[in-house]
Amino acid sequence: MDHVERYLEVFDELRKRKRWSTGDTMLRFAALTLAANDVADRNPDLEATAKILEKQAGAFSPLASAMRHAVAALLIRRGIDPTLTVGRVKETLAVFKRLKLSRSGPHPTLAALLLVLHNDGGVPDEAVVAKMKAVIDRWNKDHFFLTGVDDYPMAAMHATGEHGVEEIGVRAEEIYRRLRKARFSAGEQLQLVSHLLMFSDLGRDEAVRRFSEIARLLREAKQRVWQSHYDEVALLVLSGGHPAEVVPRVLAYRDRLWATKPRPTQDLALSIAAGIVLAEESEKAAALAEAASAANLRAVQAVIEAQQAAAIACMAACTTVVTASAASS
Repeated sequence: MDHVERYLEVFDELRKRKRWSTGDTMLRFAALTLAANDVADRNPDLEATAKILEKQAGAFSPLASAMRHAVAALLIRRGIDPTLTVGRVKETLAVFKRLKLSRSGPHPTLAALLLVLHNDGGVPDEAVVAKMKAVIDRWNKDHFFLTGVDDYPMAAMHATGEHGVEEIGVRAEEIYRRLRKARFSAGEQLQLVSHLLMFSDLGRDEAVRRFSEIARLLREAKQRVWQSHYDEVALLVLSGGHPAEVVPRVLAYRDRLWATKPRPTQDLALSIAAGIVLAEESEKAAALAEAASAANLRAVQAVIEAQQAAAIACMAACTTVVTASAASS
């Protein structure tokens, strides 16, 4: 069974057992996490875990919103107790408050969750949260109008690494400027790409070159590459595969996913396909100890999780805005 078949099998099982109120889009991201070969529980009860999150977090917490299924999948994959996790996330958000970081909305909650997951389910040291704040402040110096709470998850991921705050800031800005020179559109999505490509072990210039090459090959294959697709292109760079090989593969996976009912949008199919390609390459690297360091593998996996969480957070936030607008009209 290949990775696409495995993903579709897991997604189908989740749909059969879902509650009527659970949307398919949420389950697609959960299935991407649970389809990994290293998931210990091969028959997880996603709804039960999501229900625990909803109950423990409280009605107004982002962990009780639509994103709870993606979070539940992450916890199942890692074998971490959901009740304890909610408590640790709340404690971490209390540290955010002490350090004058925002703790409202899905992005701060996701940042706190990523820090807890990195700490194997425990509350992170306050020094790590302080480094996260320093990273945000450093990015803010270069891009005052772009940097905000939506950058919290990426800042949390970089705060757990070995690089210093100034180096993180300089590397992100160098990548951003090179991407702009390559005529990619300025904005929040390009800033996200600069944060993602720092995880690549290809080097700054090669990572930017491959980003440009992958985008070009996608366009030549009639796949549009708008700003909203930049993170998928970044994930293909992080896979480490050669552009001439990963582009046909991700397009073939996109078409297979799009042809399967219930049919996702083509954009969503591309997003899931990019996640599958990255998962495949991560497993290949894990099988060859010399292919990548353990630290790099953890970083690659964190990128997968951040992609899922950010997408769910965005959808949850958009749903809240639409609901509020409808209620006031």
